[in-house]
Amino acid sequence: MKRLSWLLLVVMVAALVTSCLGPAATPTTPPAEETKAPPAAEEFRVVVIGKSVHPYWSNVEKGVRAAAKDLGLKDDQAIFFVPPTEDVAKQIETMETYIAQGVTGIAVAPSDPNALEPVMKKAADAGIIVTTLDTPPVEGSVSLVYIGTDNYAAGQEAGKVMKELLPEGGKVGIGRGSDTALNALQRTDGFLDAIKGTNIEALEPVNDKEDAARALELANSVLSANPDLAGAFGVYAYNGPAWATAIKEAGRVGKTKLVCFDATTDIINGIKEGVINATVAQREFDMGYKSVQLIYLIATKGQEAAMEEMGVVNGVIDTGVDVITAANLKEYEAALDAKGIPHEWTTEGWEPPTAPPAGAAPEKLTIAWIPKALNNPVFELGRDGAFKKAEELTAQTGTEVEVLYVGSVASDAAEQARVVEDVIAKGVDAIGISCNDPTACEDPINKAVEAGIPVMTWDSDSPNSKRFTYLGVDNYEGGKAAAELLVRFMGEEGKVALLTGVPGAFNLEERIRGFKDGVAAYPGIEIVTTVYCNDDINLGVQVVEETMQAYPDLDGWFFVGLWPLFAERGSMPLWEDASLNKGMVNIVFDTLPVELEFLKDGYVHGLVGQKYWGWGYDTVQMIYDYIVNGAQYEDWTDSGMDIVTKCNVDVMAEMWATSDFTKTLPDPYACLE
Repeated sequence: MKRLSWLLLVVMVAALVTSCLGPAATPTTPPAEETKAPPAAEEFRVVVIGKSVHPYWSNVEKGVRAAAKDLGLKDDQAIFFVPPTEDVAKQIETMETYIAQGVTGIAVAPSDPNALEPVMKKAADAGIIVTTLDTPPVEGSVSLVYIGTDNYAAGQEAGKVMKELLPEGGKVGIGRGSDTALNALQRTDGFLDAIKGTNIEALEPVNDKEDAARALELANSVLSANPDLAGAFGVYAYNGPAWATAIKEAGRVGKTKLVCFDATTDIINGIKEGVINATVAQREFDMGYKSVQLIYLIATKGQEAAMEEMGVVNGVIDTGVDVITAANLKEYEAALDAKGIPHEWTTEGWEPPTAPPAGAAPEKLTIAWIPKALNNPVFELGRDGAFKKAEELTAQTGTEVEVLYVGSVASDAAEQARVVEDVIAKGVDAIGISCNDPTACEDPINKAVEAGIPVMTWDSDSPNSKRFTYLGVDNYEGGKAAAELLVRFMGEEGKVALLTGVPGAFNLEERIRGFKDGVAAYPGIEIVTTVYCNDDINLGVQVVEETMQAYPDLDGWFFVGLWPLFAERGSMPLWEDASLNKGMVNIVFDTLPVELEFLKDGYVHGLVGQKYWGWGYDTVQMIYDYIVNGAQYEDWTDSGMDIVTKCNVDVMAEMWATSDFTKTLPDPYACLE
């Protein structure tokens, strides 16, 4: 009798709910005779199925785990699954698996609601509680409840923000991500309706098929076709950052206003940098949490009681959104902390920028770009990048940007300090510097900042100075990458020597530290000596040959910089003979053309490369944005690095030959397996 009464109650409540559900989700209740009785606590199992591996879905999973903990469930009672990439077939396959296992409930974020509906109905017919999250189901779905964002209303919020950002109107690009996903379409519709009646002209949305690389390609195309683009709207969590990258590369930070969706780390960093103006943040943690909570309550208390307790309205639990800007970012983070909601990013040490007044862009901006020394071809490439960016900014903005390429002839910390004092006296507007010595750079940098001249470091840092950011490769990780290359080619035993430049240079010391930590796992590898060349080519040749004489049985070298490779072939006969004829392995930092030739000819086995062009090109852009647009940066801005072996050396050589560094390098280890 108890079972019969419970079944009748389910049928009555289901009928009542069906009659009042709105168009977002009209459920179909399984026949009464097939509906399961409430499971025993130990038999309860819920599965939450997301769309793809992404920080957004990581936050959903955190909500699932938190709900399971609060409800006293074991790990195998609350299961979270996402396919590696957006994959409708994989979602269907996963649902089939758990239907066969007879789980209590399934909450799915349907990548294609039409394609998922048949298998959702199969689950419901088997007596499994079915709900949806993140993306609404089709009309008439068996999904009892949709948990997530009111995407149309959220799109309207994005449109309202864009109206505030563009009071005079202008062209706006839209990165939609999908032409079939209902959430993308609803967000777009809401955005377009919000900007109706304004002078904002929305361009045709571009569909990147939910691929971040494609999103960047399309954003670049839209910006190229519309150099006066006033704004952009990224509908998904990944295509907003893609637009941010395109805007930075086009020199449009502050000029092309960007509104995004979600609050992933890269989006928050974009707000802190000043390239993203606002984002509409969903509450994905709540989606995961409430999906587990709702199914648990339906299973243990019944559908009617569960829906009343969870506040279901017309088959929907609206998790809401938050509009985040630089002005309220710290408050948003504090609200998350107060609720105990985890997040990967932090605003510690960051303050909202003070926006420059309208028309504050200077007529002329003079930037001193100071390398360690003037006799190093690596810095000449960075210089060319700086000149190129200054030329572009001058053409694109109302500001004449001038770059002064100044420095000491040879690497000398005292001489570099004098150079900084000279440009302070000249009254430059900003300084970008690669420090010979981190400590020796502190006083010169601080003097400049105290004189009202902002300073950033590139290539080599002075972390305790008052510079506003450091742009460069993660030198420690670069050293570890060099160690990995060495072990791959030399094996786990052998004698190794290190060549470095100026003693104490922070970037070089970090590479050495990373390399030593990398080989520490191999007790058979012995570092027999570290020699210094003071960033001098001839001295580099000399100390390498002297080391070869002292250690004729040497098995490998790690050149922390490429200095001696600039010398003519034949300058290091002992080194060359051992490299070609005796199996000695050489791993070298940097990926300049001269090194590529050494690699092709068999002298060098692996290269760890920096983004030399970006030392100048990106530094000038960042300084411009810092001064003119009020952009803010993290303490360290990673410039990235390249790994080159015989597997991809030809592609890198082509990049140099064509001056096109936008390609993706093939896997450096693919041909070594």
